Amino acid sequence: MPKNKNQTPNHSRESSNAILGWFHVAPSPLAAIFTVIVIGVMCALGAFIIFEYRSLQVQSHGRVGSAYIDNLLAPLALSHFESLGNSGRGSDQAFSYVAEKNPNLVMRVWALDGALLYSTLKDDTADHHEAETLQVAIQGQFIVKLEMSGEVDPEFPLAYPYFEVYAPIHDPVNGSLIAVGEVYLDASELLRDRTFVERTTWAAVILAALSMLAMLALTFSQSSRLEALLDAERRMVKHNDRLRRAANRARFDAAKANEQVLNVVGAELHDGPIQLLSLVSLMQGRTTQADLPDGTSISGLINQVMTELRSISAGLILPELENLDAKGVVTLAVERHIALMFGDVETEIVEPLAKLDLPRKICLYRVLCEGLSNAVRHGEGRIPLVKVCQLGSILDITIYGGKSQGAKSTASVTPWHLGLQGMRRRLDAFEGSIDLDIAKDSSTLHVTLPIQSPDDTS
Repeated sequence: MPKNKNQTPNHSRESSNAILGWFHVAPSPLAAIFTVIVIGVMCALGAFIIFEYRSLQVQSHGRVGSAYIDNLLAPLALSHFESLGNSGRGSDQAFSYVAEKNPNLVMRVWALDGALLYSTLKDDTADHHEAETLQVAIQGQFIVKLEMSGEVDPEFPLAYPYFEVYAPIHDPVNGSLIAVGEVYLDASELLRDRTFVERTTWAAVILAALSMLAMLALTFSQSSRLEALLDAERRMVKHNDRLRRAANRARFDAAKANEQVLNVVGAELHDGPIQLLSLVSLMQGRTTQADLPDGTSISGLINQVMTELRSISAGLILPELENLDAKGVVTLAVERHIALMFGDVETEIVEPLAKLDLPRKICLYRVLCEGLSNAVRHGEGRIPLVKVCQLGSILDITIYGGKSQGAKSTASVTPWHLGLQGMRRRLDAFEGSIDLDIAKDSSTLHVTLPIQSPDDTS
């Protein structure tokens, strides 16, 4: 049980944090504007409802008072006209009885000329001081007023607040206007009902406003969360882009380092074994040595080894490529191939060619050397053709040669697979491609080298 008691606050705290996590509203002018608009609209709506309710409430009491005056005070008004032959004593006594039973009831009857005909107040001989109100009632309209405060008359039986209703009195026989009635009604109960209705109205308006603000906050929270997610994704995309560029730079540096290693290896072969073999060859030239059993002399064998080592070291050591353009790199690769292989090569260079950086110059040079070597080695004596052109942002290299004995396409294992794999690895660093097409009596090596990929830009 103690364990559960300790876990309950933590669980509640975690639930509260989870609920608060859904609301992630960043301060913004738009949210503030919408909040002010909602509050203003709801306040205006509440004030409009209350104003309309007050107006309807007063008007309804005015109609009730008007009907009361027209139906109840008509006989009293008629009793004061001598032409109808009624002395009015019965009516006076009836209304005096009503006044005695209802001491808070105040009624008056005014003649059309403004003279007071009857009043429930004793010794009420005051002239009407609101001529405009009486004139409106004489025109056939009722008037209702809600008196909230004013001077207190000790002889007046009603205390504030009360209603003051003026309404015309009509003859029940012919419907003609004969007088104006005035009735005072207690308004305390009406004000209590009004207070209850107004409080209920404001409570409903506040609840509706809070609901709308909560929905507005939820909407802006979701918008803020989405904006935060989009911002995080943008940062992630930028970070991934930086990583891709760093990876490409690392590949370029690795290719450059590989070429430097090859240069070192070539230099070591040239300055080490080749120099030693050259010394041995010179020493052997001063003495008489017998030939080998197969007829090959030691001097000839040493010369053959020296030739092969020179070829290897010459292939490992790159020439100076930094100051050459693309055409110069192609020309140099072809000339070195001709010098080493003692064979002819046809070239077709379509200018202009874009300027290449050093890693791409090295890649182009190595691809041409390997492609020409394979074309001569497996081409059955056919003179290879090198065609170089630029297609948009792609450097297109094609080497045409003869058909290799037993050669197949690049999808299967061929005698060229080691050279092709090496070229493919070089081209992958620059998002290039290589394709070997074997026909019946010819072979075509097609290489594409992007001049500059989108990831190279900083």
